[in-house]
Amino acid sequence: MLLTVQVFGQDYALKEAQIRDGFNTYLLSSSAFIDKDRFIWYATNRDGDFYRFDGKNKLRYQFYKDENSYDDSFYLSNNAWIQDHNNIIWAAELDKVYIIAPGKLQVERIQYSTEKLSSKSFIAQDEINNLWISNGSRFLIKIAPDRKATQVTHPLLKNGKEIEIIKILDNGKIFAKSGYNLFYIDSGGIHFFGNLQAIDKDINPDFAVFENGKIATENSSGYYKYNNVPYKYIYIKKLDVQLFNYPYEENCFLGNCSWSTNALVTDSKLYIANDANLFINNINKNSNEITTLDTLHFKKQISISNNNHSPNFIWISTYDELYKLLIIPNNFKRSLQFDDKQYSTRGIISDSKNNLYIATYEGLYKQENGKKPTQLSIKGEKNGLYDILVLEKNDSILWGSQQYHRIKKVNLITRTKKDIELPKGFKIEYMKEKSSDELWIGSNKGLCVFNKKTEEVSPYLEDGYYLGNIPVLGFIEAKDGKKWIATRQGLFLKEKGKDFINYQKINPSFDYKNLQTLYEDKKGNLWIGTNGKGIIFLDSKTKQFKNLTQSDGLSNNIICGILESKDAMWFSSYYGLSRFDKQKGFFAVYYKEDGLADNEFNTRSSYKKNDSAYYFGGLNGIIEFNPEKIQLKGKHPHTIFLYSSTYFSKEENKNVTNYLNINKKTINLPYNKNYFSAVFSINELFYIEKNIYFYKIEGLRNEWINAGTSGLVELPSLPPGDYVLRVKGKDAKNIETMNEIKINLHVEQIFFKTPLFIFLMALIIIGSVIYFFIRRNRIQKRFFEREKEVKELKSSALRAQMNPHFVFNILNNMQSVLILKGEAEANKYFGAFSKIFRQTLDISRQEHITLKSEIEYLDNYLLLNNLQLNNELKYTINVQNSINDTSMIFLPGMLIQPFVENAILHGLSQKKDKKLTIDFSVEKDYLVIVIEDNGVGRVAAAKYAENKKEAYKSWATTIVNERISIMNYSNNETKAAILDIDDLEENDTICGTRVTLKLQQASNDS
Repeated sequence: MLLTVQVFGQDYALKEAQIRDGFNTYLLSSSAFIDKDRFIWYATNRDGDFYRFDGKNKLRYQFYKDENSYDDSFYLSNNAWIQDHNNIIWAAELDKVYIIAPGKLQVERIQYSTEKLSSKSFIAQDEINNLWISNGSRFLIKIAPDRKATQVTHPLLKNGKEIEIIKILDNGKIFAKSGYNLFYIDSGGIHFFGNLQAIDKDINPDFAVFENGKIATENSSGYYKYNNVPYKYIYIKKLDVQLFNYPYEENCFLGNCSWSTNALVTDSKLYIANDANLFINNINKNSNEITTLDTLHFKKQISISNNNHSPNFIWISTYDELYKLLIIPNNFKRSLQFDDKQYSTRGIISDSKNNLYIATYEGLYKQENGKKPTQLSIKGEKNGLYDILVLEKNDSILWGSQQYHRIKKVNLITRTKKDIELPKGFKIEYMKEKSSDELWIGSNKGLCVFNKKTEEVSPYLEDGYYLGNIPVLGFIEAKDGKKWIATRQGLFLKEKGKDFINYQKINPSFDYKNLQTLYEDKKGNLWIGTNGKGIIFLDSKTKQFKNLTQSDGLSNNIICGILESKDAMWFSSYYGLSRFDKQKGFFAVYYKEDGLADNEFNTRSSYKKNDSAYYFGGLNGIIEFNPEKIQLKGKHPHTIFLYSSTYFSKEENKNVTNYLNINKKTINLPYNKNYFSAVFSINELFYIEKNIYFYKIEGLRNEWINAGTSGLVELPSLPPGDYVLRVKGKDAKNIETMNEIKINLHVEQIFFKTPLFIFLMALIIIGSVIYFFIRRNRIQKRFFEREKEVKELKSSALRAQMNPHFVFNILNNMQSVLILKGEAEANKYFGAFSKIFRQTLDISRQEHITLKSEIEYLDNYLLLNNLQLNNELKYTINVQNSINDTSMIFLPGMLIQPFVENAILHGLSQKKDKKLTIDFSVEKDYLVIVIEDNGVGRVAAAKYAENKKEAYKSWATTIVNERISIMNYSNNETKAAILDIDDLEENDTICGTRVTLKLQQASNDS
């Protein structure tokens, strides 16, 4: 649905946004919220259910994932939404606020308490990014940047009414009220401003607040009239706002009918949503009058919203529909507008009384000052065809071209005409007054002169030279006496005493043909309009030129007319009107939605009557404007976004659809599933059906391909290779988006189909087989050699552990136990000895043992030694929480006992208070064994061993080091075993030794 209405010269276009379909029948429970990307957000009647709408695609954001968890939702007015500096969107209800992360499809929630004294919520942000929420309570909810929610109140609120935020002021302060008490809020909290009855007892507590000067005379108080009924308003200087009484009605159901919260001010218009009506009001600040111009009626109650990026674009929401209203600026006054027919206009001229004459294909029209154009009745003619017009200075004779090969002489006093036939085949392209007796004629036969008296046309001769039969479309006599001629063969120049010359011969780089119009500006520079290549600017002093095209911001490259104002050049074209700022060098463009009568203009249909009246004609009448009062409007900063992408994912082994963003730098596609599709959208949401999308596949095709208006780009069968998909768009005004989207694609190659690949593969296979056998033989040989070394080391370790000195000490101690402690202690000693002896033999046969077996072995070994030391050794074996099951962890056998033996024999032998601790834990992929004693340290133990008479050389630690070296040698990437030995110090004194052994976890290979 598209409805266009005109209210007092102001155009409005109304459309329905299609948000509901067979798959989405939920009702709306919020006003439309416009985010910083200019997309629309709305909530449904299922609590925690939100949608982002880009004009054609809806993307769902859900807090509840369980379909049965939804409750009825709370209605969110346009003041219950906000987007913070991190682009996070907040939607506040009375008892909770939803936090929506647009780029993550994620919704979170913060809950808080409410007194429910009213059903309105309002969320605002202060200067340090705290969020403040009024929720029908005598306190506000403050949410700090760390998302911690607290209640903030004021002493005056304890026994009063609820406090409600009603306005976010331009200075960043938040304006609130509670009954007659006024407050403002900043990062410091809630501040009392004053009592409304004390300020002005005539102001109603249900007042509306607007920024100073927005709808009434700035810095003033008094009365304004709304539809001729006076209402009081006051100015509060400290807050720089004005408070207004207004005709409040109780029949508002969608949110708040307050002018402060359900009214929008755009330019000089006030839009008020009340029940199912949208009131369009005109604001006259000079007389302080607000007058309703028109009312748009809807079937259901409405709410309205817009944003600062597009203030003239209003979204209107009901419970089940969403509408978009575009306010079309009235920059241009349009003439020759008829409901039943369009009049294509050509020549435009004015007389000495500022009456305008307009040539059309339907007759000659005259427009007197301030009146509508009327058709001139010419005797003997009905709806005659007129093209180019030339008016003589006495305002009595009007010359006009007709059907190219005829000239009309019209007597405006007698309303009679005379048709003057030109030579057969002669076509007029340009006509201008040369003198009182002659007209310049540009034709298909070259540059000519028409003699008004003889009524004959002849080629123009100067200095014995003439241009020849070159089609002439434009002509200028410059201030310096040079004559410039625009032709289909290029730009020609005629200087005094010289022949006509193609300017390209003077400046070879000036290679432009099909020139349509010429204009000399105030500085003597030349502006040239072309048929397809935009504008050419030729500097009269430097002779340098510059080509300005659509890529520079020009509305269209086919130029119809050129005019100059104080600060700008104006160009009409086949699609839109362009204003070029002469100082800043940028374009502003205007189209039908900006107030033009039509986007397509005609050649030879531009005219400047005076400094405040400029005219351009086109397919639907003419436009008149004052260039100094035109709102500057440049390129819309529209942006293209990726909505979704669909492709086959090798990681997930299925087709996937990603929304919003592609996180991967490159999308890898299998050679047999080499398709990719994506949906894009442009944030020009009103004329979204006119947005056009273009794509280019770098690495495959270098030209831009028109993808149409759907936004869908499909690549069904990409050949193997690397590509960059580039996508851009153009809006309804043919303006390119300010960005492009680039997606890197890689399609796998099919190697096995090439003969070279088969040959190389055969060589690789043969070489691999040979290499495999050679490498296997080497590995087997190395394996057998290492296995032999390991067995020899195990045997040596066994002999080192069970050395004769150790056995002698055990047996000698057993004799002492029999004599001194009796048979029971001796049996205990002998049992421990036999058990450890048997365990040693078992362990020596296994490459890996469980940690459980190792702990049992160490426990028996320490028990045996403690019996020998008369229980002087205090030891503990600890298994940390990082180890769940000691029977599932494996380690090489006979690797820890030598370190324990060293600790007892060398570190603790000289100590009376003997302590030993063994800790087992797991860190990452390693079993960590820490052996700590409180002995004398390695240096003192070594000296003691040298002085001991019965000292023997212990080979145990040497063999262990060799085993660790072999273990690490077989591991190429990481170390299988890591050994660290450190002395413990306290107050610069050695107080023990710590051995740390890290073993890479291994499975039971025994």
